[in-house]
Amino acid sequence: MSFRQVHVSGFPAVALRSAELEVVAIPVLGAKLSNLRRHRGREWLWRNEQIPFAPPEPAGSYIETADSGGWDECFPTVGPCNLPGPHPVRLPDHGELWSARWECAVYEGRAGTVFAARANGAFLPCEFFRELTLDPQDPVIRFRYRLRHVGDQPFRWIWSAHPLFNVQPGTTLEVPGLRQVTVDAAQGRSEARNAVIPWPPDGGDAFQFPETGGWAMKLFGNTVAPGRAVVTDPREGERLEFVLPPGQVPQLGMWINCGGWAPAGKNPYFNLGLEPCIGAPDRLDLAIEEWHSAATLEPGETREWGFEVWLPG
Repeated sequence: MSFRQVHVSGFPAVALRSAELEVVAIPVLGAKLSNLRRHRGREWLWRNEQIPFAPPEPAGSYIETADSGGWDECFPTVGPCNLPGPHPVRLPDHGELWSARWECAVYEGRAGTVFAARANGAFLPCEFFRELTLDPQDPVIRFRYRLRHVGDQPFRWIWSAHPLFNVQPGTTLEVPGLRQVTVDAAQGRSEARNAVIPWPPDGGDAFQFPETGGWAMKLFGNTVAPGRAVVTDPREGERLEFVLPPGQVPQLGMWINCGGWAPAGKNPYFNLGLEPCIGAPDRLDLAIEEWHSAATLEPGETREWGFEVWLPG
């Protein structure tokens, strides 16, 4: 079979397998992806040893209770903020999808094995759909998204995929064609918020995680042709590649944590968030008022987008 039921940290999960890859999803944890790897290859998704997987708490802080690693989805904001409008609503940390109740299904489709998931909006009148298809032969996962408005008033929103990747000193990140990025946050470095700086921030053709760091930054760049972002692990001889259509996914967020940040009371660590997104920065109110990049969905409108993730070896 190309999929089977498994358990991850005690939670029921489904493992999708192709000739080259395995992906594991946990429906009850906001449809989180917990594993992404080649057969007998390295695990790409980072796991937080200090915050174990736990049932979602919709009223809780994502950073304090659910920043456990893996791949989540963030909508209609990433950073907590008030939803702008005549009757402000406080939007939760990392949005509403990580704690939502998702309806999930897995089946064999014409293009491969499909994990399909749907969640209803808690703060906005909408339905959010995500499908990932594991190609039966090629080492690629195709992600497709659909957002449907089911209310009677337009609303503003941003979306960000939120995969956290397992990196070590020496791991490199290359984004061909990208020349500059905007700083959303920096810790342990001198760059100011909203500063436009060169990419990579320390020169060269690719960013390389240092042996010692003690800093972290959240950066955003516009998706530019050829629409690729490549993470390479020279120690294991493997790489992971995003293929991003600029017309569908206009921004790329990069959370670069070189042992410079952790939630309060936790030990800092290395990880990488490589985050295709619609709208920036992480807070919806700032995306509307400062960066002017938030999207609008009209009543009855549906928006679709997608990208690919390759693990060629």
